[in-house]
This record gives sequence, C-alpha cells and structure tokens, in this order.
Amino acid sequence: MCGIAGILQFDGSPLPEEAAGWIGDMIEAIRHRGPDDEGVRVDGPVGLGHKRLSVIDLDNRSAQPMVSADGRHALVFNGEIYNYREIAGELAARGHSFRTSSDTEVLLLGYREWGHAVLDRLRGMFAFAIWDADRRELFAARDRFGKKPLFYHRDGRRMIFASEIKAILRMPGVPREPVLEVIHDYLGLGYCTGEQTAFAGIHRLPPATAMVVAADGATRQWRYWSLPAVDPALADRPVEELLEEFMTLFDESVALRMVADVPVGCFLSGGVDSSAVVARMAPRMSEPLKTFSVGFGNVGNDELHYAEAVARRYGTDHRDYKMDYGLIDVLPELIWMYGEPYADSSALVTYALAKEIRRHVTVAVSGDGGDEVFLGYSRYLRMGEARNLTRGALARGIGPFAAASLPRDHYERIVGKFRDEHRLRGYGPALLPFCLNPPSDWLAGLDAGTETTAAERAARTDVETYLPDDLLVKADIATMANSLEGRSPFLDHVLAEWAARLPQSRRVYARHGEMQAKALLKQAMEPHVPHECLYRRKMGFSVPVAHWMAHDITDFLRDTLLSRRFRERELMHPPYLERMVDDHLSGRENHGTRLWTLLCLELWYQTYIDGDGRAPLGLDLRGGGVTRRQAA
Repeated sequence: MCGIAGILQFDGSPLPEEAAGWIGDMIEAIRHRGPDDEGVRVDGPVGLGHKRLSVIDLDNRSAQPMVSADGRHALVFNGEIYNYREIAGELAARGHSFRTSSDTEVLLLGYREWGHAVLDRLRGMFAFAIWDADRRELFAARDRFGKKPLFYHRDGRRMIFASEIKAILRMPGVPREPVLEVIHDYLGLGYCTGEQTAFAGIHRLPPATAMVVAADGATRQWRYWSLPAVDPALADRPVEELLEEFMTLFDESVALRMVADVPVGCFLSGGVDSSAVVARMAPRMSEPLKTFSVGFGNVGNDELHYAEAVARRYGTDHRDYKMDYGLIDVLPELIWMYGEPYADSSALVTYALAKEIRRHVTVAVSGDGGDEVFLGYSRYLRMGEARNLTRGALARGIGPFAAASLPRDHYERIVGKFRDEHRLRGYGPALLPFCLNPPSDWLAGLDAGTETTAAERAARTDVETYLPDDLLVKADIATMANSLEGRSPFLDHVLAEWAARLPQSRRVYARHGEMQAKALLKQAMEPHVPHECLYRRKMGFSVPVAHWMAHDITDFLRDTLLSRRFRERELMHPPYLERMVDDHLSGRENHGTRLWTLLCLELWYQTYIDGDGRAPLGLDLRGGGVTRRQAA
C-alpha cells in the first residue's frame, strides 16, 4: 500500500532539472501513505514518484519506482494483488524470472507478458501507472470497485497524476478554482462523485477504468469491467446450494486478504459484515486475531457489546475504544486529508480508530461492501415500496404525485442532504443556475429497465456512486492517513460477480418470521456468528454532529457559516442560512446534516481555495472558532 505520483511532458523533450524536486514535493504531500521508503525516477519526458508502506516483501529490492531489467518499463503501484502468487506461476511457466517475491514485480512482468490485458488477471485493489518506453505511452488503471484512488490534471503541455489531489496541487501552475456544479452535487449527496473533482482541471480516473496517454498527449480511456446482469434463472436455485457456494467463495476471499508479511487485524463493529469476516479469519490464525471496535459509550448509540460477543466467541485479542465529544477537534485535519468537500461524519470515527489500530497492526480487514453486494440496506426494500406507491398513483390518475415519483427522486429523498425545497429557498446566486439539475441525475440508473427490481438497481447505483465516492474514499483516506492498509473481502470481484447474478429473491427473503435484508449472508453465518448480531436492527454508526453544533461548537458554527467570508462566496441565501442556524440551535428543527455539510464545505474552501492546502487549518473549534493560523 503506497502513494504514487508522476508527470508526463507531452512535447517529448526531457523534463527540466527541477522535475525531481517537483515530484519529491508531490510525494512528500502524501508521505502518510507510505512512511517506509520513497523513490523518484526521471527519465526523459517522464517522472515517477513513490511512497512505500511495506506489506509484502519488505526488502528494499521491491522498492519503487520499479524498473524492468532492460529499462524499458517503469511502474509505480498503490495497492495489493492478492492472487500474485498464482499469476507468478503463470509467468514462470512462460519463462519469466523474478528478482523479488513482491506483487509489484508480478504486475510489472504481467504487463510485459499480456500488455493491457493484464487487468483481466488481477484480483485485488490497485491504482498504478506504467511507463512503456517502447510504445512511448503511459498506461494507468484503477481497480474494479475503486478502492484505490487516482487523480490527474492535464493541460496542453503535460499530465500530472497522484494518489491524492493535495499532491497535484503542489505542482507549479495547477489552478485552485472550485467547480460550482460539483459543489452543488456535494450539497445534495454529501460527497463528490463523477470524473470531475471539485477543482477545475483535476479529474479522477473512474473505478474499473484504464487510460493510455501517449507521449504527445493523445489519450484513450476505457472501462474494462462491470458487474454482470442479474440472471433470472437463478431464482430457482435451492438456497442450500447457494449457501454452500457462498461459503466457498467467501472463505477464499478472506484467505487471500490475510496474505501479508506484517501483522494483520480486523475492524469489528459487531454488525453482520465485520462479524462474518472475523468468524472466517480467526480460525485461520496461528495466534489470536487482533480485533478493534469503537463507540460513543456515553451516548448509547454504539454496538460495542455486539462486537464483544463476537470477540469472546472466537477468543480474539480485542480492544474497544470509546470516543468522546473531543473527537470534533480533528475536523480541520480531516478536511485537509480528504482533499475534496466531504461530509460523511463517520469519517471522524474511522480516522480516529485507524490511528489506534495502527499501533498494533499494519493491515486491517473490514466488512465494507457487504450491504451493496448482498442488498443489506433497508432503503433498498423501501425503494420497492415506493415503486408500488407510484404505480398506485398512476393507476388512480394522481398526476402530480406520479410526476414527482421517479425512483431516482425517491432515492434522493432517502439519502439526500439538501433536497429540492432547501435548494430552491436556500441557494445563493452562485448555485442557483444548478437548481434545475438535481443531484438525482447521478441516480438515473434507478429509472432504467424493468427486468430488475428497484432494490437491485439501487444497489448497483450505489456501487457506481456511494460505494467508490463515499464509503471507499472514507476507508482509504482514514486508513492511509495513519499508514494503515485496509482490505475488504466482500469487494472481491469474483465473489461480487457471483452475488450480482442472484435475483433479489435469493438475497432478500423471509427468515425467522420476517423479511430480512441480506438474508442469504445472514443464513450462511448462522452457525458462526451469535444470533443477536445477525438478527437485530441495523444501526450504522451515529456521530452526534447535530449535538456538537447545538452545544459544543455553537460559536464556531456561527462564526464560520454566518461570516462575511462565507456570505461573499454567494453559495447560500443569507437569510435562509441564518434561519437554518437559529432553528437548529433553538431546537425548532434539526438541520444537523445540512449544517455539517456546509461547515465541511467552508473549511475546505478555507484550506484549499483561500489557503495553500499544504497543511490543515489551525483552528480551535471548541474555543470559539478563532483561526490561529494555517499550520506550517
């Protein structure tokens, strides 16, 4: 697990002498992603940089940039190829020899053998770039679900790429202009989605996408993978057969994610997904598995006792951490780490927990992806109920209801932050032009086709948006900010493809007297996970941001959102914003989610648009919101 960066100059001339310094500054911005080693290589028009977190083959022989023996290919790589030993066997049979025992060299030699088609063989998480001196082109790609990030900026002279935006911003000549349409989407969803980032001229390479950039700047981009379609014929498969197939695939996925030359532990929330991972990891360990959980012990909304039940059952070396309201103090650091506007408040907890976990292990396995793959969110079932309501309205000729009842509109009502009524009343002059383009446009796939259920389409939409642009961003930044590698067995593409083919009736069905989301997974885990952990109301992790803003950081909230600086951005209509703040602080109406979204947005502006973005803002949130300085 690492951080990567690079430059490709389009006119073919060698990079200037200062290019090595530029790349060094870029990777210094992401040193948290790889504190164990670093490397910079400049060769003609190409410069590559790498920060290494050593996980597989800890020897310096696996350092990057890694260059082929003949010097024709150079690689920088972030991630893990879990099936690298299998691929190495194929390559050895074809006459390749190895200098290391790393997955990095397997990827490099795999490209030499199969070219771009090497992607079809990779089972893992990755973002990489390979300079091919023979073809005079840069080949870059991201993993299928987008677990590892890759951003790039290009103008008429060059392309710059990196694992995080803050590294690209270190390069001279890169603009710092916000993209208002992306800000609009962020206010609706709470995160930035799509190829265009919140910075003009900086894009993200989408998941499951590859890109080739020639030395003259000519670019070709293509998607190399997508989830398979639902297979209606599988609705007749006996559940018992599916349970057996699932356990085989899941065990294989878990085993692959335990391969490491450093200590491995596991996030354990006490929910279905993380408990399932622990249940299949712990028996494979030669010593007690290290597990970690977190909660707000003084609020009563955590799941620590469920996590402890799983830990006792498997005799894990368990640690739980109780957060308090002082957690809010890390917000400026978190804003800087995430680089784009980001309002998922649970990131505060994930970040703090990752810092504690890193004291004990270098790799932490999680249950991320289980809900999207096995239809675990209750909102998926609510989508089906909403569709029935819409059909009833159409049948009764209730036009206005039906017109506002597209599946995407229902889903936005469920997951959205700023909805139609907030945008129409609250947007200022800068954002008003986007009112007619609601963020639900990103959810258009929900309206398409009748061959799948609304729940199935909602899950696939989440795989395209919410999963890569919110949940996996949260996991990647929170872990890598603490030099911790996170792994996700449910996001093994072989397992996910198998599950995606299953109709809803084989993933969601009645169990123990009521309809169960994620029923197939729960039934498979019944012999392995305590019943009370499987069959209970899904809680998620509730971070008390509404309480913080109404009690702990009230002055900071007012000073920030009602300031002249924020007003002059013209993002919000001042009287409406003042009313929101007053209503929330007085308890008349809970605007916690929307105010938190705006607060994170303004701190991003101050960090990256007003400031130089080289470090977090120096703020005392609980001391009245006085800006001390932008840390050096």
